[in-house]
Amino acid sequence: KKPRIPNNWTYATPMFVNPSTKGFPPDPNKTIIVHYHMQHNAGTSFYQIARQFTVATRACWQTSKHCSVSYDEEVEAENIRSNYYKHGVQYVSYENMLPPRFPLPFVSESAREGLFFTTIMRDPMKRLITWLRQLQKYPGMMATTKKDVGAPPDFFWSEMEGNRGVYKRENLNVRWLSGTLDDVTPDHVNIAKCRLQLFDLVIVDTTYDAAVNDVVCPLNNWRGSKFCNSTKARGEHKSKKINPLNETDSHFVGAWIERLRPSFELYDYARILSYLQLKERGVKDIPKMSEVPSYIATLERYTDLKLNTPKESLVTLKNIDRFRPPKEFCDSLKKVWGSNADEVPYINGIGTLDPQ
Repeated sequence: KKPRIPNNWTYATPMFVNPSTKGFPPDPNKTIIVHYHMQHNAGTSFYQIARQFTVATRACWQTSKHCSVSYDEEVEAENIRSNYYKHGVQYVSYENMLPPRFPLPFVSESAREGLFFTTIMRDPMKRLITWLRQLQKYPGMMATTKKDVGAPPDFFWSEMEGNRGVYKRENLNVRWLSGTLDDVTPDHVNIAKCRLQLFDLVIVDTTYDAAVNDVVCPLNNWRGSKFCNSTKARGEHKSKKINPLNETDSHFVGAWIERLRPSFELYDYARILSYLQLKERGVKDIPKMSEVPSYIATLERYTDLKLNTPKESLVTLKNIDRFRPPKEFCDSLKKVWGSNADEVPYINGIGTLDPQ
């Protein structure tokens, strides 16, 4: 499919802009933050920080020329820079499934100049629980079949049988990073991992505070009492809400964990990347990373299984090669991402252009 490009396709001010951030002159010494927001991965919280200090898009809209104007990474990058210098937009958040050949993050140094790419990835089970809470709270808004009401087992079957397209909840992180609407394969997991390698900063649950306060905020000297306060206590944010899986049969939960296995593999690689990137940037106060694979840890939490993990499968910096995608595979993808023609991409999601 190709998008229908309107005759008056021009920039429009993002919604929900904080009035106090308008009117600041652009500074070539400042860094533009380009965030990839996968749903239910703390992207909204990240945006709430950015909007306190600068003009920010909660979700960059293709219809408003905030982003997704071209498959050519140089053209796409120039649009982002232009929106900063002309309109002050210093935080750009993509929130849709990436077409397989769309270049994000950018590959070439020239396209990346002045930009800093971030993304956040939560534990797949915690992300699933957030989705279940939303389904229970807003059944009319979220439902697509009559089965989408009631307890988690109802959602288990409806998610398994139903086709939710771009917003299919299971393994969404793998799907959005690889651009697949079909069943997830090992190649899709590797595509997602290859994209992760291109982010300047991958953030996970346990590294969120350290990443924000010690890396993101200092990029542009953001300081505040509530946000970007390095003196605040840090650590993983634990929800006090009731877990909808507490009263669910462990067989259902175990089957769900198995269906999320591609997401657990991607999440463990994201954990290693996050710790490695923070360490390389000189961050000292990094919370300790659990070495147990997230798939195993989640199985043990929700079922009666007790499993031993071989040393070579532990989630450690020493074992990073065990989790890395094949280099030749990633190199072939980078050639595609870095050599696209200047065409407007067709993207299905929030604020995108209609198809022809």
